[in-house]
Amino acid sequence: MDYKPLANSDEAGLWHIFDQEEDGIRESPLLVRDEALNTYVKRVVCNLIGLQCDASRVYILDIPVFNAECAPNGMVFVFTGLLLRTQNEAQLAFVLGHEFTHFFRRHSLNAYESRRDTATAFAFLSLGAGAAGAGVAVNLAQLAALGALLSYSRDQEREADAGGFDLAVAAGYDPRQGAMIWRAMSEEDSANPHKDKPSLFLANHPADKERLATMSQKADEAETKTHSDELGTQGFQAAVAPYRDKWLAEELNRGEFYESIVVIDHLIADEPSSASLQYYLGEAYRRRNGKGDLDSAIQSYELAVGLPDVPVAAYRGLGMAALKAEKNDVARDAFAKYLELAPQADDKAMVQIYLTKAGG
Repeated sequence: MDYKPLANSDEAGLWHIFDQEEDGIRESPLLVRDEALNTYVKRVVCNLIGLQCDASRVYILDIPVFNAECAPNGMVFVFTGLLLRTQNEAQLAFVLGHEFTHFFRRHSLNAYESRRDTATAFAFLSLGAGAAGAGVAVNLAQLAALGALLSYSRDQEREADAGGFDLAVAAGYDPRQGAMIWRAMSEEDSANPHKDKPSLFLANHPADKERLATMSQKADEAETKTHSDELGTQGFQAAVAPYRDKWLAEELNRGEFYESIVVIDHLIADEPSSASLQYYLGEAYRRRNGKGDLDSAIQSYELAVGLPDVPVAAYRGLGMAALKAEKNDVARDAFAKYLELAPQADDKAMVQIYLTKAGG
């Protein structure tokens, strides 16, 4: 990352745009400034790229979608939606390794040069000139422009998959985790029947079957040559634990409940006794409110309230789902328990009305 482009070159101009955007990111209200979390993610970066990590700048942005980018000027940004979806450090390493491969092979310059006579390139140049200091994550227009510029060809994505795999395995991470994170993303992306195109992160990537077959084959080969098996689950979970409830709430607020249910199901597979995850799964089903969803919501809430460290809000959610399902006895008990545990709740008056409706 000590590389610098020649002055007055196209690449130097591209770097200048991203330098301006980086100034804005440093001031963005979406920037996660927690020292412990930033230190942890930077350590994963250093595991992957060694001494070159000294020149990297890592920014965690509070945006509830799966994304990470290594920009042409070497800055790295990671969305909290990615940290929510990855289940261990190894999976995070494969995603970051993919992005660093784009950087090391200067894919963004190739993409920019192929687009500089198009409306996309002109729009992004206008963005860099007119929005300096605003920060790439401050509004969706800027985010979309960045994604358009950093959209790579299928062959470049194949190179990034291969290079990211090699970086992660060389750092000691379990080679099976590469396929696992991409499989999880594919399942989420295909779960939504109302989605007419892939998510930004997957739009130009190899087709799912090809990618998973390639990753699995590379894992088979790697396992005959290396003893890499690090998952880093404990350290990863410790780093993200203080934020996960916040990120789950933000995930549900996207309103993409088909996708959110897949995300939470993947997390529950690793932590079936998490009352918090069962609560958020209940919330996702209740808010989606499709055929059979109320029954699924009630089941998840009831699992949550039977586990240690249950969020108090699980009783309210159970009451609301049961009331709508005309299970008044269940609703009445749940609302009463909620008011008992949260006597000063901001929604106390509303819950009392619900309790009355349930016959309490």
